[in-house]
Amino acid sequence: MKKILATLLFCLPFILAGQVTDSTSTSRTRFSFSGNTGYLTTGAETYSQIRLLPELTFGKFGIGLDIDLLINSRVNIRNADWDGPEDILSKIYYLRYAERGNPLYVKAGGFSGYTLGHGLIMNDYTNRLLYPDQKNFGAAVGFNLNLPLRPSGEIFSADLFKNQILAAQAAIKPFTKETSPLLAELTIGATGVWDRNQYGKYDDKDGDQIPDVIDPNPGLKNYRNDLDGDHLLNSETPDASGQYQTDDPDMDGDGILDSPELNSYVEANLEVLDPDLNQFLDNEIRTLKRYGKADDVTIGGINCTLPLVYSPAFRLDTYAEAAQISGFGKGFIFPALAAGFSVFKINLELRNFSDRFIPGYFDYLYDEQRSGILGDSLLTTKNQLLQEARASYGWYGKVEAEIGKVVIAGFSYQDMHDGYLPTGKSVTAKISLDPQLLPQLKEAYISYSQANVPYLSAARMQTPSAMINGVASCKLSSRSVLTGRYAERYVDLDGNNQIKGSNEIIKSLSLIIEYRF
Repeated sequence: MKKILATLLFCLPFILAGQVTDSTSTSRTRFSFSGNTGYLTTGAETYSQIRLLPELTFGKFGIGLDIDLLINSRVNIRNADWDGPEDILSKIYYLRYAERGNPLYVKAGGFSGYTLGHGLIMNDYTNRLLYPDQKNFGAAVGFNLNLPLRPSGEIFSADLFKNQILAAQAAIKPFTKETSPLLAELTIGATGVWDRNQYGKYDDKDGDQIPDVIDPNPGLKNYRNDLDGDHLLNSETPDASGQYQTDDPDMDGDGILDSPELNSYVEANLEVLDPDLNQFLDNEIRTLKRYGKADDVTIGGINCTLPLVYSPAFRLDTYAEAAQISGFGKGFIFPALAAGFSVFKINLELRNFSDRFIPGYFDYLYDEQRSGILGDSLLTTKNQLLQEARASYGWYGKVEAEIGKVVIAGFSYQDMHDGYLPTGKSVTAKISLDPQLLPQLKEAYISYSQANVPYLSAARMQTPSAMINGVASCKLSSRSVLTGRYAERYVDLDGNNQIKGSNEIIKSLSLIIEYRF
């Protein structure tokens, strides 16, 4: 059935292409079809990749498909991409009606660079960070109404199947040119983001409240009265002497016979189970922590923006934002300026944070950092990092510039002060080549980012909050493009605040040839 469905989806773009003889025959209807082949390395696995990306636009409506076949060395299609209804829906890259800023707009599918307000709460978030292992199907619905107060708003879900990461924002413009020309474009807004369960990053397909990533028997329920899921029962807790009443000689399934002091069955049958009476007995019954109770995080805030100067040659805005992490700390940005002139775009902010506050909590790496593994059987969450954050004040600056129509460079830096701050420094840098530099160049850039660390050092560029991205793309012909993509991020598996070993470096490399018809 999966092969039939994959074949039908694979053929669909060609069927659609056959229905449109001239993509420019009408200004309201447009069909484009691109595809690529190549290879993709994710983790320790390398796949041959066949990807079809048809797009159909009709007026304000648009739909794009992402039919991605990953084929392993045994010439098998990766089953994880086709084993549930959410996988089928994930083949829709986006559904769109109108654009952000229109009176009504809707988008569903993949999101990147998603920011609310001025980014103090949600900044540059993407729901496709863990692609292709997770293909979240998100949605956003927004409005901008020509009514008194000119209200606008938006609601967002990172994944319609789970609805765990939810966000909303609303804004008004309380003045008009008639009542106050200077304040006519003043915008006052509110923003809220809620992750209903940070543990939701990991699946628990057997529903035993032990996520599969730490479950010794994923797919087999491990109950409190059956620790290893082998259907040999034990008491949920030991008796007053510390012994479990059980029929299971190895309650935690670690392959070591339990000590008779802990196991009633072993005590009664020790001579049969261990006739040599050796001393290699298990003196520790490992009980896995259960994660049935959600660990949520909620952040709310307010913001405002006031344009001061607006002309084709120069623009200057001032803005402010404040946010509160429920149960933790708060932070605010004030004053702040944003300017655009000549080849420059500049932002400068004064920031002030209380204890247990981190700016841009929902950022580009959030889907990776919302929870992690500590050791081999415990989960951590990002809000535990808030316990280390200390009250601080400082500044944030960002500059973008186009240099001689050759290089487009961007750089941002946060520097917070007040003694030792485990989360006081952040930096991002991106360098792009202008596509007009070379006739065959389509896109080329490299970027690096690191957020909320105690200090910045060239010797410490690999941290759990760091990310490297690179893309190089050149035209082979009028209808084909060769593109190479590389991404690298880091996971601190052993909780020692150091990245060591290839298992803590997650690399993604692809080389594809894209065809456009």
